[in-house]
Amino acid sequence: MDKPSVPPAEDADRILLVDDDVTNLDVLRHTLDNRGYRLFVTRNGESAIEVARRVHPLLILLDVVMPGIDGYETCRRLKADPETREAAVIFLSSLDDTKDKVRGLEAGAVDFVSKPFQREEVVARVNTHLTLQRLRRQLEARNTELARELGVAQELAKEAQRRVEGPLLGRSPAIRALRESIARFAADADVVLLTGPQGAGHEAAARAIHHESSRSRQAFIHVNCAMLPPGRDPAILSQPMPEPSASPRLSLVELATNGTLYLEEIQQLPADLQARLAEVLARAESSRERGEPVVPDVRVIAYSSAALVPASGFHARLLALLERRQLRLPSLAERPDDVEEMALFFLRQHSRRIGAVVETISEPSMKRLRRYRWPGDVGELQRVIERGVTSARGSVLEIDATQVDEGLPLGLYRLIEKLGEGGMGEVWRARHQLLARPCAIKLIKPELLGESSRAEAITSRFRLEATTIARLTSPNTVRLYDFGASETGSFYFVMELLSGMDLSSLVQRFGPLPPERVVSILRQACRSLGEAHSAGLLHRDIKPQNLFLCRLGIDFDIVKVLDFGLVKSLDESATQLTAVGTLTGTPAYMPPERVVGTPADERSDLYSLGCVGYWMLTGQPVFTGEPLAVMIHHARTAPKRPSAIAPAPIPERLEQIILSCLEKAPEKRPTSAIDLWQQLGEVPLTDAWTPQRAQVWWLEHLPSLTTPPSSSADSSGELAVEPIQ
Repeated sequence: MDKPSVPPAEDADRILLVDDDVTNLDVLRHTLDNRGYRLFVTRNGESAIEVARRVHPLLILLDVVMPGIDGYETCRRLKADPETREAAVIFLSSLDDTKDKVRGLEAGAVDFVSKPFQREEVVARVNTHLTLQRLRRQLEARNTELARELGVAQELAKEAQRRVEGPLLGRSPAIRALRESIARFAADADVVLLTGPQGAGHEAAARAIHHESSRSRQAFIHVNCAMLPPGRDPAILSQPMPEPSASPRLSLVELATNGTLYLEEIQQLPADLQARLAEVLARAESSRERGEPVVPDVRVIAYSSAALVPASGFHARLLALLERRQLRLPSLAERPDDVEEMALFFLRQHSRRIGAVVETISEPSMKRLRRYRWPGDVGELQRVIERGVTSARGSVLEIDATQVDEGLPLGLYRLIEKLGEGGMGEVWRARHQLLARPCAIKLIKPELLGESSRAEAITSRFRLEATTIARLTSPNTVRLYDFGASETGSFYFVMELLSGMDLSSLVQRFGPLPPERVVSILRQACRSLGEAHSAGLLHRDIKPQNLFLCRLGIDFDIVKVLDFGLVKSLDESATQLTAVGTLTGTPAYMPPERVVGTPADERSDLYSLGCVGYWMLTGQPVFTGEPLAVMIHHARTAPKRPSAIAPAPIPERLEQIILSCLEKAPEKRPTSAIDLWQQLGEVPLTDAWTPQRAQVWWLEHLPSLTTPPSSSADSSGELAVEPIQ
């Protein structure tokens, strides 16, 4: 075999030339030489088969008439051999009859080149068929890769389904009703909103609806909206056009076409995206009603742990669509009969996963599991079982009493009940494990922080709030017990748990307060603010929700000032956590200087406190409307006199004090919280608000809060700390 004058690359296209005529071989070699191919030559059919098996050519130029087996038989054998069948065969022949060409094509050839050879024709046909061969190989490789990806996706889907089977196990009436509802919802493609306590198995329910529906063989796309990076388009509905050289990227809706899109904590989607999603769902609903094709054809299942009100983060139109079809998942406490079956399922599942030999759960441990209240729901049960299996020393799992102590563990505390949740954190009723003292824990989870700069700012804000409260000793400021971070990175601080109600809820529930009670509440708030201001601190978020009216011991109507999360030092040299040009606080209680951007001092808090007094006397905020309009009113508009809208007479002096707090110019307001405290003490009142009157009011209106709760009893009051907003 001769070698070309210019050695081709090792991975060059291989071509086998087969002809018993040396002259023909020379012509072919000179025609194709120096074109980047690796050429191999042989002079009969038997050796052609042997060489083809060894070098695996892309293309074979094969003579028809040869000694031994002819070209037709050689081609048939090449095509019958798995080692050589993929090579493209071009016959070389002086036979120009149609039946000869048909015979060659039937043997497996792809083309004919007539002798004598024309150089241009040979090159053109070789290039064409090599290109086709390359495309075929690329297509086969891509198909192989797609088949692998499909296999991986199917296995992941099976694993996901196995992973979430546990929450739907059991025979209790509650879980049977849930499975019946799942089957009913699976019969159509309408949007479904899942509700119920966190950890109750919402992903399992969503996957069950998908797998029992006609869409079960299509994609199930799961999006945790609480985990989306802040400030970025999550590309749920659309993707930006890629660069011309880039591969197209599909939105999540496009990926879920003909399948299901599961949006966990949907209320955490950005407002503009919620509005666009509402439009998509409304169009789909309208198309289905008219019997028209739905584009995009996606089944949306959503879950929200928040209250179904716009204030929880919902876009009004989206909420209206979601509320129509709800499916509530029962808590584990509502289905205790299912605990045993689920516990054994999680035990077997985790044992297989880690190769453990744990086979069952001891009867005393199972009784302990059935008695436990499971505040963390199914998720907590699974974690308890998995921790036990991992540390087990035998085939029978023992669950120690400390592993299912009441509440979720957090350092030296147990989280008993979640009382509130905001965009960046949660508030729990808890107790100290050793002291058994009830308390409130304000918690921020690391997964809610988002990008590092935002996480750093929020963490700094938490530290500032904790250190601020720790410096204050006023009986009218919420007390701080502890402060720290858990092993999982959850940042928390521990505060006193109060039985009572914030002023916003109080007025909404019972209406405007009598003037003497308003004076009492405002004077107590002044004592808290007076200490904070003397320490060089502005609260910056005084509002009814942050003034908590509670019962402490035998005392009633005790004010506690809450939420120092927006606190700011009066020292201009101190580091500030709020970006320049950023407005913080609540528009309905925002002082004019904060709106227009002029320097603020302690009289800004007094303006907000004046707004709170106005609210307590009238049951209405000073200004109403859209947030921006309200802020403009605070900066420019004189308020109505509270006596003009209050349902009961207001002492003239009290009205003067409230209106002086609401002056646009800070210098016209009381000079300090202590000054305001003194002025309020001079208001002539027909009936004083005495401790006896306060006790009578609580006994009449809030009887459940008049008995001090024991250290282990549940408190029926509200919590003295708001979730982080």
